[in-house]
Amino acid sequence: MEIELCDFGSFKIYQPKNGYRFSFEPFYLANIESTKQYKVAIDIGSGCGIIAILLSKNTPIEKIFALENNQEYIELIKENIKLNQTTNIEVIDSIEKVPNAYLDLTISNPPYYTKTSYRLSRKYEYQKFEHMPLSELVKDIKPKMKRNALYRLTFHPTRLFELLNILDTNGFGIKTIQSIYGKKNKISKSCIVEAKYLAKTYITIKPPILLEDYKSF
Repeated sequence: MEIELCDFGSFKIYQPKNGYRFSFEPFYLANIESTKQYKVAIDIGSGCGIIAILLSKNTPIEKIFALENNQEYIELIKENIKLNQTTNIEVIDSIEKVPNAYLDLTISNPPYYTKTSYRLSRKYEYQKFEHMPLSELVKDIKPKMKRNALYRLTFHPTRLFELLNILDTNGFGIKTIQSIYGKKNKISKSCIVEAKYLAKTYITIKPPILLEDYKSF
């Protein structure tokens, strides 16, 4: 994997020079209004580790798991931890390494394209296309979460009903939905959904995020 250094001022991060690269989602996912109640967090499908790095740099969270099972990306996360001199990130390759009822916060930016519904990209198959069914991902993570722990993730609007149904079936109460738009008068590019484990559903539709109002990442 050929990598390049991206300098964002407050932190630096290596990511692949070619192929799949992170976009806007990690910055918004890690931008949580209040994190005082969260002591232990996990970044599922960490990639180069950008969400874990952002949480480490910008929040008082005491321990952060960066979960990744691709060996090249595991090594990349470790390089980024060294680069940013963070001490509260632990890289793991299996959710089973997290104790049960341990997590206060789960963040995920999963691949949401299915191989049966979209033309398969061989170049980006691992990063863009779902390799674990969404239902299995949610089922695996819920025993690791404390009661009322927050699950925050991005997902494609075309599969939003499916996501909400899976979360509800697995005991998550849906709390907020926030659409992300690239430009005015265009359809939504993705949604941020927040749910709490073993909590009641009470949905707030938050104001949309318009990417053209912000500097590109």
